[in-house]
Amino acid sequence: GHWQVSNKGSVKVNVDGLVSTFKSRAAIGGVVRELNGNWMGGFEMVVGLSDIFQIEALALLEGLNFAWAKRCPRVEIESDNSMLVTIIQNGLVANNIYSESNRVADRIAKEVRGEMEHLIIHEEPPESVRGLLDYDNHCTTYPLFDGD
Repeated sequence: GHWQVSNKGSVKVNVDGLVSTFKSRAAIGGVVRELNGNWMGGFEMVVGLSDIFQIEALALLEGLNFAWAKRCPRVEIESDNSMLVTIIQNGLVANNIYSESNRVADRIAKEVRGEMEHLIIHEEPPESVRGLLDYDNHCTTYPLFDGD
């Protein structure tokens, strides 16, 4: 149930999208973390209302763009949309389970601010997710690596 480090040589991109019927808007958020769980960056954006699959796909696209802009050659994705993950699995390491492991991306998406279609990049973790990051780093589980 806790955030897990990515496979050796990869960064992990956690993304989430949400639709708020109360506020009549949709938003995306995500975080990119290094192998050891350290923050590389995050993003958020208010997006046009659409179905949740399209919103989650946009969140994933922005997360991948962010990781690749940072010159990350290997990317592991994590999303709570198993259909989306299944569709893009070819050539990617993917995790389609969602529990507490995606809490940081979820929090960023829930607290999104800004104008429509204006991507906000977080070079430093927002104050609202720092406690979650500390908790994740304390409770991180590590996969077994072959050949190390």
